Amino acid sequence: MQKIRIVLHNRLKTLCLILFFLPVSIYAQALEEPPTKNINQQFQTWISLNSVFQLTNHWSGLADLHIRRTNFAKDPSFNFIRFGARYGFNDNLKLSAGYAHLWLAKDENWTLFLNENRIYQEFILADTWPTFSGLFRIRTEQRFFNNVEDGLSLEDNYFINRIRFLLSITVPFKQAGKTSFLVANEIHLNFGKEVVFNTFDQNRFTVGIKQKIDKSWSFDCGYMLVYQQLPSGTDYNLNHTFRLFFYGNFDLRKNKNELIEHGQTID
Repeated sequence: MQKIRIVLHNRLKTLCLILFFLPVSIYAQALEEPPTKNINQQFQTWISLNSVFQLTNHWSGLADLHIRRTNFAKDPSFNFIRFGARYGFNDNLKLSAGYAHLWLAKDENWTLFLNENRIYQEFILADTWPTFSGLFRIRTEQRFFNNVEDGLSLEDNYFINRIRFLLSITVPFKQAGKTSFLVANEIHLNFGKEVVFNTFDQNRFTVGIKQKIDKSWSFDCGYMLVYQQLPSGTDYNLNHTFRLFFYGNFDLRKNKNELIEHGQTID
């Protein structure tokens, strides 16, 4: 078991280098776009509540709520809910699966919106070293869309597969302290017959502060740069995002003698 853990540590360190050097290339391209590339810069606010309910020593329930606004917080962007179940082999290795639904606003009054139903699966590998903690997550998503226009369904249901690679690192300001520096990067890739021009979907780079409130609650607050390629292949969003994510861990087990580290992720 110790040999396996050493191998996993080495793989996680390699992934750190890969996932943090890739954004440099991606954002360099965004600043030097060819004439045919249209980049729309936006300012957004993302607020979420992410909850884990420990049911047994291995099983947990998951429940997330996200609200995202454009023009900082003036206009609606989308609302999002996600539910799931997680099986933890140990404190370091976890598997999850579940369902999510998204309402994407098509106007400022929330009279038109795009619906998305989503099924997801994820693999999480996390560990803690003397000076920092690291988390690597692979999430696969099966996404089902339906557009609406003028209040009517266009009956244009379509399906897209997406895979996401997240690496998150937290560095405490002092040993065993409640406040940590957070840096994370996540790459999203589309695949499937519906994907023609945008196999690359988006990249999210985050820096901020993670704060533990008590044994059940924590939050992170910071800046996230989102670079997203739209289905046209020539249109991109470059979103400057203020993010405030709250995390709740609730132990519902009858026998609470055994301490379990939940290993929170950052969406």
